Amino acid sequence: MNRNRYQAAVLMGLLVIAAGCDNSRPVLQQPAPTTTQPDKAAAIEAFTQAAREAEKHEPAAPVIELTTPTGWSKSKLRPLPAEDHGFSVAYEHESGLAVTLYQFTRGRASISDDLNSAPVQEEFRNAKNGIEQAVQLGYWQAAKEKATDTVVLGDSQQQALWSQHELTVDGATAVSDTYVWARNNAFFKLRCTNRSDDLASNQATLRPLLTALGSATTSANR
Repeated sequence: MNRNRYQAAVLMGLLVIAAGCDNSRPVLQQPAPTTTQPDKAAAIEAFTQAAREAEKHEPAAPVIELTTPTGWSKSKLRPLPAEDHGFSVAYEHESGLAVTLYQFTRGRASISDDLNSAPVQEEFRNAKNGIEQAVQLGYWQAAKEKATDTVVLGDSQQQALWSQHELTVDGATAVSDTYVWARNNAFFKLRCTNRSDDLASNQATLRPLLTALGSATTSANR
């Protein structure tokens, strides 16, 4: 796994994890105020520093088996900031498709598996807020939510909250899928962003990984 590519993924992951940590922050319903360039630079530096500090800690132990389907490889576990008590791990397919999985607790001792529970719903909102924040910081020029639903992870029995956003970068369009669920007192988020013209093939490629993670979740002991 290319280290620079993975570090970029981790930085984006920190945006997703960090967004919404302040429980008073509302879900964005209308365009946020434009962030000035100095503010962008300061925010990016803050997230970069958080990534550096996270590297000083040991990652939390996985609470499900992180299986690797045929054709996929995965990076070593990378710690998230200590207060999140978790890790990120990048999966890459031989075709070049890459996704990132996050496991974390935010310090909660008990987390319900129920997708309708307040904490899981809050993490789903956080993921969406993270995309909006990435737009404000200039990672993307625009983002539009195209769909949101409760779905099954691949061919497993595990359900997850799912949203899909259309992203605009330099006039090109990409699609970002986010999955959120919980198990064994931990939250999970999985993000996959790819070019819109590769959507069908990438969804087919992603399916075995979703199935593997979903099956690992349902078979994990509490």
